[in-house]
Amino acid sequence: MGKVKSAERIPYRTLQALETKRRIARAARKVFAEHGYATSSLEVVANEAGVAPRTVYSSFGAKKPILAAICDEWLAEADIAGFARRIVEATDPRVRLALIAELNRRQWEAGQDVVPMLEAAAASDAEVAKMLAEWKERRAGMLREAVKGIRSHLRQRLTWQVAAAAVRALSAAELYSELVRGEKWAPARYEAWLTELMVAQLLP
Repeated sequence: MGKVKSAERIPYRTLQALETKRRIARAARKVFAEHGYATSSLEVVANEAGVAPRTVYSSFGAKKPILAAICDEWLAEADIAGFARRIVEATDPRVRLALIAELNRRQWEAGQDVVPMLEAAAASDAEVAKMLAEWKERRAGMLREAVKGIRSHLRQRLTWQVAAAAVRALSAAELYSELVRGEKWAPARYEAWLTELMVAQLLP
């Protein structure tokens, strides 16, 4: 009792392979951000990661799966899944809107190098463009459900659909970039401002 069965243990070679993939993805994140997704070769990524090019090809096969791995790591860094659960569980509408603002701040802060990379990659690669569109739609769906869940608390004559559209617009990465990088706001100021604005516009 209390012992871990050998079948439940992750084989060492599997752990090594996972760590190699993470290493390659982190190297690619740096290379793509500095030199652009379209113009960066897998050989350059391999050199940055300190592995042989064949290791990159055997681990990912192409650049798009590496980009997907970069996105997965970014979303994990920002704990998007955890915040999505907390938002749904929050019954107080003000708390829910504050959590949405915090999620936006954490996501765009952690992905300040990834978002421009994704947009640039989508402009030159139809498959990446499709992947990005699907990801944006999933995010929009999460925000729609978050607002729908507090529809009984919204201002009189304000439909949850209109409120959700407003929240999605205010949650855009471009707005964060304009205020934080353009106007030099602190990320915490952006979060507080967004919370106050959504509460003032959506709730009685």
